[in-house]
Amino acid sequence: MKSRRILLLVVVATLFLPWPAAAQGGGTWRSYTNANYVRGLAADGDTIWAATDGGVVRWSRADGTYVKFTAADGLAMNDVNAVAVDGDGHKWFATEGGGVSHFDGTTWTTYTTGDGLANNWVSAVTIDAAGHLWFGTNAGASEFDGATWTTYDTGDGLPNNYVNAIAPDGAGHIWFGTNGGLTKFDGADWTTYTTADGLPSNYILAVTTDATNHVWACTSGAGVSEFDGLAWTTYTTADGLGHNTVRAVAIDAAGDMWFATRAGATRFDGETWTTYGEGEGLLDDSLYAIVVDASDHVWVGSLRGINEFDGVDWTPHTTDDGLSHNSVLAVAVDAADRKWFGTYGGVSKLDGATWTTYTTSDGLGINTVQAIAEDGEGHMWFGTGYGVAELDGATLTNYTTADGLAHNSVRGIAVDASGDKWFATRGGVSEFDGATWTTYTTTHGLADNRVEAVAIEGAGHMWFGTQGGVSEFDGASWTTYTTTHGLVHNVVGAIAIDGAGHKWFGTWGGGVSEFDGATWTTYPPAEGLAGHTVLAIAIDGADHKWFATVGGVSEFDGHTWTTYTTADGLAHNRVNALALDGAGHWWFATEAGMSEFIPRHTVYLPLVVKNL
Repeated sequence: MKSRRILLLVVVATLFLPWPAAAQGGGTWRSYTNANYVRGLAADGDTIWAATDGGVVRWSRADGTYVKFTAADGLAMNDVNAVAVDGDGHKWFATEGGGVSHFDGTTWTTYTTGDGLANNWVSAVTIDAAGHLWFGTNAGASEFDGATWTTYDTGDGLPNNYVNAIAPDGAGHIWFGTNGGLTKFDGADWTTYTTADGLPSNYILAVTTDATNHVWACTSGAGVSEFDGLAWTTYTTADGLGHNTVRAVAIDAAGDMWFATRAGATRFDGETWTTYGEGEGLLDDSLYAIVVDASDHVWVGSLRGINEFDGVDWTPHTTDDGLSHNSVLAVAVDAADRKWFGTYGGVSKLDGATWTTYTTSDGLGINTVQAIAEDGEGHMWFGTGYGVAELDGATLTNYTTADGLAHNSVRGIAVDASGDKWFATRGGVSEFDGATWTTYTTTHGLADNRVEAVAIEGAGHMWFGTQGGVSEFDGASWTTYTTTHGLVHNVVGAIAIDGAGHKWFGTWGGGVSEFDGATWTTYPPAEGLAGHTVLAIAIDGADHKWFATVGGVSEFDGHTWTTYTTADGLAHNRVNALALDGAGHWWFATEAGMSEFIPRHTVYLPLVVKNL
C-alpha cells in the first residue's frame, strides 16, 4: 500500500453576521423545486392553477408568466395532487401527506386529520352545487361544509377506501371513483357499480358528468365507460382512445370529451376520435391532468409541463427553476461555491442564478445520481445507479464494472490527500488512482459488501458504513465495529468526523452513534433526533452536528437539539443529504425539492480540509 499525506481538519473561525429577516426555525427558508410534473389543473378566470410535485403554480393565460407557491409560502407540502376553485375564488389543494391547503389569495390555511379530514393523503378535491368541499383520500371521502367535517368509508357504503376521483352530477348526486368501483351517493343511499354491472375495471382514476347527466368513468388499463343511467358503453384504443389508462377527463364548450391518457390527449365528439401526442407539439405523451378554460382552450399537464391548445396549435408552458427532479438524493458545494444536486432525473448545477442539468444524453450512466464529490483538480464525480461519472468541466466519462468498479450502484464518494477516489458501492469498496482500480470486499476484511458511506479521517484512515457494521481501514489492516462493540445498529448509511476526531455514524433505524476511539454513545429520537433513520451527517465550523433524517433535520450543539421540519419551511421531512456553502447557508436535499436555510444570526463556515 503506498504512503499517503495526512489530512488535517482545520476549524474555521465562526462569523457573526446579522440577518434582518425573521422566520420560523431561527432563519430564512427558500425552496427550489421542479414544478413541471403536473398532476392537477383548474381554470380560474385569467389564470390556470397547476398542482405539481414541486408546489403550486399560478399561470397567467394572458402572457404565460407564472408564480410558484411552495411549503415556504404556507402550502402544507410541495407534493400536490389536485386543485379546485370555489365560488369565492378561493383555491383548495389536495396534498400527498400534508392534508388540504386553502388559499384565499392572501392567507394559507391547512386542514388535516386533526380537523376532521379522513386522511392526510388526499388524491382528489371537488365542489358541489351547495358549495360543499369533497376530498378523496386513502381512508375514505370527507365532506366539508365550511364548518363541519363528515367522513364516509366502507362502513357507510363506499366499496373501497381509496378514493381517486369525485364528481357531482346535475341531480345533486356525488360520484366517487375508487379502487373498488364507482359509487353514487344521493345524500342518504349508496349505489355501487363494478365489473359485474358493466364497468371494464374497478380501478377508477377519474370521473365526470356531462350536460345530459351521463357519467364518464376513466379506468386504469381498461379504457373509458359512459353510463346513461341504464347501460354502460366502454371505449378503448380499438375505438380510437389514445391509451386505455385514462387519468383525467374534461368537457369543452361544444360538449366534446377530452381524455388525458398515457399516450396523449384524446378528443371525442360523439363520433370521431382524435389523439394529440408529442408529434403534434405536446411536451410529453404521458398526461396526468386536463382542464378547459373560459376561452375554450384545453390545457393538459404532463411530467414535463403544461400544453395549451387553442383549437389549432399547442403551446408549451414550463417552469425554469432548473432542478431536474424533485427527489434529490445528493448535494455538494464545490470550491467555487456552485451547488450540485443529484436527483432521479440527473445532476443539476446551480451557479448563482443559472441552472445546468446533466443527464444520460450528456454521458451519465443513468439519471439516478446518489453521490457527488469534487477532487483536487476541480473535477466532479457522480455516483449513479450505473457506474460513476467524472465531469472535467466539459466532458463526462462514465466508469462501470467493465473498467474495474466493484459494483455499478455507487452510494458514496470520498477523495483522499493523494487524489485517489474511494467509492462505496453495493459490491464492496473501490479505490481509483486515475489509472488503476483496487477493490476491497469481505474477503479483505470489510464488514459487508453493501457499502453505503465513506469518510476519511485526519490520520489517513478510511471509514466505511456498511449494512453489516462499520469498517476502519488504516491502509494495511481492517477493523470492524458492530452492535457487539456499541454501535446502535449495524446498517450504517452516514459517517462524519468532528474536530476532536470523534466519529459519528448515522444508522437505519437506530439513530446516531458517537465513537471517541474508546467509548460509544448513542443518541436516539427520544433525546431529540428527528428520526430513527439517519441518511446524512455534516459538521459546521462551530462543531455543531447536523443530521438528515426521515423525520426532518436535527442540529446538535453538544448539549441541545434543534429540529427543523416542514412546519419551519423544509420542503419535505425526508432529507437525503445536506451541505454547507461558503456563505454559511445550509442546503437540504429532500424528497420534494431542495431547501436552502439561512440562519438568522450566526453563520458557521464548514470544516476545511488541507493537505500537509
